[in-house]
Amino acid sequence: MIVPVNVRKYLLAFLLLGLFFLFPFQIYLIGGGLGIGIEGAVYRFQITTYGNSFLPITSDIMYIINGIYSGRTALSIIIWCLGTILLSLTLVFALSFIDSTRPDYYQQITFGLCGTCVCYLMSCIAQYGFFLSGMAGISLPAGVLLVLFWIILLDTIPGFSSAITQYFPE
Repeated sequence: MIVPVNVRKYLLAFLLLGLFFLFPFQIYLIGGGLGIGIEGAVYRFQITTYGNSFLPITSDIMYIINGIYSGRTALSIIIWCLGTILLSLTLVFALSFIDSTRPDYYQQITFGLCGTCVCYLMSCIAQYGFFLSGMAGISLPAGVLLVLFWIILLDTIPGFSSAITQYFPE
């Protein structure tokens, strides 16, 4: 007898991988009209008057260690890194227990994603201010809000999860 594969868990793990490596969580405008950029979990790409740059998160950490970034920028990056660590732990959990029958599998992933979104929002607030607009520029955490909307949609709308279960049975 062949045991059916749990397609939903594999789809969720694939979406988490996409969130981790590709999905932009924040769009920002640099103060003074110097440029624009997007920021994902492990990267930042910005177009400025000084040129285009792709910065992996390791470069930001090295800039903090070397003293190039300080103050609000350093605090913002540290909080962003905490969110990335939480997202990576959520991804490791999702991949580690993909074939298990843990009853709290989806709940743990939801908690991890919510914590990640909170860290990313706090990072934006630390850099740009409470209203996400200030001297440093303007932040639009559209990706964070999209992930939160998806989590709320899955957890609150009755029938939505059952509709997904219909197309991706366990």
